[in-house]
Amino acid sequence: MNTRQIIRIMAAILLLGILFGFYYLYVRLPVINGYAAKNMCSCVFVAGREQKEIEDKDLNFSFIKYASNTIDYENKTVTSSFLGMRSQKAFYNEKTGCSLVNHGQPFNTESIDIQLPKKLTLSSAFVDFASKKDIPANINKEKIQNAVDNHFIEVEGENPKNTRAIVVLYGNQLIAEKYAEGFDKNTKQLGWSMAKSIMSTLTGILVQKGKIDINQPTGIETWQNDERKNITWKHLLQMNSGLEWEENYGAISDVTKMLYTEDDVYSFAVNHKLDGTIGKTWKYSSGTSNILSGLIRKQLDNDEAYLNFANKELFNWIGAESMVLEADPAGTIVGSSYAWATPRDWAKYGLLYLQNGKVADQQILPIWWAEFTASPAEGSENKYGAQFWKQNDEEFPSVPKDMYFADGFQGQRIFIIPSKNMVVVRFGLSNKGDISYDKLLKEIIEAVQ
Repeated sequence: MNTRQIIRIMAAILLLGILFGFYYLYVRLPVINGYAAKNMCSCVFVAGREQKEIEDKDLNFSFIKYASNTIDYENKTVTSSFLGMRSQKAFYNEKTGCSLVNHGQPFNTESIDIQLPKKLTLSSAFVDFASKKDIPANINKEKIQNAVDNHFIEVEGENPKNTRAIVVLYGNQLIAEKYAEGFDKNTKQLGWSMAKSIMSTLTGILVQKGKIDINQPTGIETWQNDERKNITWKHLLQMNSGLEWEENYGAISDVTKMLYTEDDVYSFAVNHKLDGTIGKTWKYSSGTSNILSGLIRKQLDNDEAYLNFANKELFNWIGAESMVLEADPAGTIVGSSYAWATPRDWAKYGLLYLQNGKVADQQILPIWWAEFTASPAEGSENKYGAQFWKQNDEEFPSVPKDMYFADGFQGQRIFIIPSKNMVVVRFGLSNKGDISYDKLLKEIIEAVQ
């Protein structure tokens, strides 16, 4: 082989590499641009933050940091594109938050009267952050604040924690909290997959009202001609429905297609086939949570009732006035991913489970719902309950075994620890494995005697 042939071969290999790289990037542009547009829209119009800070912190990773974001403040839209290619556009609606529109138009809410969350009288007895009660004598105030403070300290040579907020409740009393610079008790923060836990709670409220039985099949029409007709609400709640699903955020997978290329998350998810055994095969699936959201919508059979349901039957009771559940362009709440609230209001949500679904003298969840939520799902290796995660000795060797938690992307957590009468909320931008939640909880628990 002569020099000219070698050069030709090397040039061909280089060209193929360039073509492959371009193809690799091009097919991912809807995810890159969609992620940038949707999150910029929500951070600006839902959370009230500034574009530069969002780009420097929330969007400053992978190819997403190279997306160009244009905000139209008058029309409340965000358009994002990578080198001008395959731009994506997100629209803000004060009733349903931000939605990424791919094929049609944003959901029309003009004829729908949506009542924002407000405090009911009973919620004042549930928890009152405004009061200045003395911290109970069995709590070492200095020790618990040090535990919280330590979680904000960045150590040279270690991965950054990027903690933004921590709130600690002992019973229904606030005993410690801290916020990063630029954030405070009034800043709404994205819970990501903690929205899944809310879908479970809304399902429980329907059970308490006698509207559904979680042990009964869902009745989804398109499932009636195959084995999917046997999938129950409980199977969906515990993510062992046996439905096929790929939850891979680094690829063009089911979850990234659903969130960034589809306008109807329920229809996309419900059209998946079986690839496992119903009630036995466990698989983490954002699609499952959106099926639950769509089922709740069908159960209520009225879009106004559906879009008001969480506010009226959940957030009002616990006084979580800041809560926002965002909907897709088809009008379905994206129950897998898009719930916003202040850390204090997220703590109120955790407190509802600590108190077994009771607000003052009102039982809004079945008395057995919290225990069911924390019970292991078949096939989950004892790590998952009903849209909540469970304590496991591998990740939480120092934490009581009755602890269970809502878990969101980049380290959003609500830890519920019944045996210690505690709720711990943490928000930030952390990659998995960067920080030890076990250490945080251990130090907080040790401050309570």
